[in-house]
Formats: sequence, structure tokens, C-alpha cells
Amino acid sequence: MLPERIGKPWRNLRAYIEARRIEALAEAKLAIRLLAEGYTRNAAGKAFQAFKSLLAALAGERREELANALSRVDKLIAYMPTSAIRSIAKLLGLEGEAIIALALHQYQYNGVDPEGVMSVYASKDEAIKDICSLLTRIAEALNDEELKVELQNTCLRR
Repeated sequence: MLPERIGKPWRNLRAYIEARRIEALAEAKLAIRLLAEGYTRNAAGKAFQAFKSLLAALAGERREELANALSRVDKLIAYMPTSAIRSIAKLLGLEGEAIIALALHQYQYNGVDPEGVMSVYASKDEAIKDICSLLTRIAEALNDEELKVELQNTCLRR
């Protein structure tokens, strides 16, 4: 369960990291539930949020290293703005996951676009594949066996 209020990382980095990991797990579980019920665009949004929370936690864990490469590192970790996701993920070795997460964020709002103008996804099945792929990486990073099983059961049925 998340604390009612999450403090800023510069006040208590360990507590912040733990809260973001809990948040990532909760968002991933919601994404799986929504995917199982057929709400693909909503699942994409939750998968994006799960990645964003996980990225904030991982950035917090490697704060000192990131401080050498980023100005205002504490604010970036605290707010993890969408505009910074790709560059921070690249520094953490997660650029591929960031690209998928950002594409899913776009899909959440624009849906399928066979012409590839408003979305990189020409079909719902392509989006589902990326949702499952991103959630699998999140489950691995969180090392949560229950989430892995739930994800396998949901994604293998599709």
C-alpha cells in the first residue's frame, strides 16, 4: 500500500524509491486487469505509468551516477517528466523499453492508426504485444513472481 503522501527524493531517497516501486507494481497489476478485460488503450496507459514509476525508482537508486550526467537530477527523479523519460532511460540502459512506453502512451490517446500518423500501432494486436513486452520487463525489474505469473496467464491467452 502506498503512503498517502510520497515525499520528495531529496528528503528521504530510500522511502521515495520504495514508494515508486510499490506504485509501479500497482500500475502493472491494473494494466494486466484492464488488458484481460479488453480495455487495451487503458492498459497501455497503465503500462506507461508503471514504467514511469519504475524508471523513477531506478533513477533514485542510481542518483549519484545520474547526478554527473543530469542537472536538476532530484527534480527529474521526483517528477519524471515524460519529456525526460527517453534520455534518463538511455542512461540506465532502458532506452528500448522507454521507446515502447512512449509509443503506448501515444496509443492510449490515439488508438490504432493503420496509416501510422497518429500512432505507431496499425492493429490492436501490435499494441497488446508491446503492452505484454513492457510489463514483462517491469515484472523482471521488480522481481515479482506473482506479477510474472499473472502476466503470463493474461498474455498467453491472447
